[in-house]
Amino acid sequence: MAYDARAAVTVLPTQSDLDLARRVAPVIRFAVNEPFLPSKVGITVLDRPGISPSAPLDITFEPGVAKVIEYAIWWDWDIQHLYELEHVWLKLDENDQVIGVDASAHGKLYPMRRADGELPVEEGRVTLYSEPGKHAFHPAAEPIIERRDWLTACCTSMTSAGHVLINAMFREVFADITTSDHRAIRRYLQNRAFVPAYDFTQAFDTTGIDYMSWPELHEFISARVPQIVAQVRADQPLIKAVLLDSGDTLVDEASEIRDEYDHVIVADLIPGAREMVEALAAQGYRIALVADGRVKSFANILGGHGVSPHFEAEIISEAEGCEKPAARMFEAALAALGLTREDAASVVMVGNHLGRDIKGANAMGIISIWQDWSPRRHKIPVDTTEQPQYTIKSPSELPVLLAEIECAMGRRALNPKMAFMASEASAAE
Repeated sequence: MAYDARAAVTVLPTQSDLDLARRVAPVIRFAVNEPFLPSKVGITVLDRPGISPSAPLDITFEPGVAKVIEYAIWWDWDIQHLYELEHVWLKLDENDQVIGVDASAHGKLYPMRRADGELPVEEGRVTLYSEPGKHAFHPAAEPIIERRDWLTACCTSMTSAGHVLINAMFREVFADITTSDHRAIRRYLQNRAFVPAYDFTQAFDTTGIDYMSWPELHEFISARVPQIVAQVRADQPLIKAVLLDSGDTLVDEASEIRDEYDHVIVADLIPGAREMVEALAAQGYRIALVADGRVKSFANILGGHGVSPHFEAEIISEAEGCEKPAARMFEAALAALGLTREDAASVVMVGNHLGRDIKGANAMGIISIWQDWSPRRHKIPVDTTEQPQYTIKSPSELPVLLAEIECAMGRRALNPKMAFMASEASAAE
């Protein structure tokens, strides 16, 4: 059953309730270099214990508590995923004085008390501290600073864990989210990685942003998430296809055993090759085989290792009547994926042969990646046509390199002037 925000709220807040919520609203202290600040607050006034209407958490009433004001606080972004919804629950007595505070942190509810047992109040206002990038709440800065190693990793190297956060309350909103969308979100966040300052002098007054009922906020979020995804789709370019060679790129040619018709009947994969292909497929990359050889050979080898199902197309020289670096091989691969030469700059070719894979890709304007793994081919380009744009030593390095390429694509899209300057510098060299 779809989540119904209005049914989850017993009584909508009145204007008087919203005014009270603003009067006692919490202040949030953020790191001075926090890139993401909240923009909306959904208010619910609870008059009895029960499950929160906007989070699967149990709200308790201690002796003396007459009502609880729930603040569902919305961010468009967390450093590791699209959107953030954190909560503060202010517990008021019959005179509307705050006598207790709970808040959310990583999906759980925690009482907010300082080390001395006092409520976290500064200058008469409840004041909470927000984890850099992650936004979970604490009653003071010290617990955050104690987690600084993990938080710094979240805001730097672990931004690669980014994705669209799919919550049951918004499941219908995510119906059109694709694997590529998750990857685009990841690249967007990787380009916004930062080292937290752990200086919490930035005090954010939540009364300065929009207050509304929780059902109204839920409605806003349901419209907002598709808007953000559409904007990221427009702003964050992605690699449109990954073309892979086979021999000494996926398959160890030294292990090949052939029959009397010169078909390869069995061969070993290079260490990490299958895992690399599976990783690319899981991240939504479109993969095609572009290889010189016999059709039956590739069916025997790659099919036998379970790699073939991940290819959307297989362009093989025997079937095409030519070998790389002939443009026809690459054009056939693009056409099989519904792409054209105009898409070449967003396509990569990975291969071991400078004179075939790299030269052919360069001539087409395809991003060339040389896998320098095999001792069986020349390793020095004979001229500039064989100069690869990137070099890796093993298949396991490819997913990381593709991420770096896509991040760079995103930066160039956001700052064309920098991209122009970089191209000018490259040309000068």
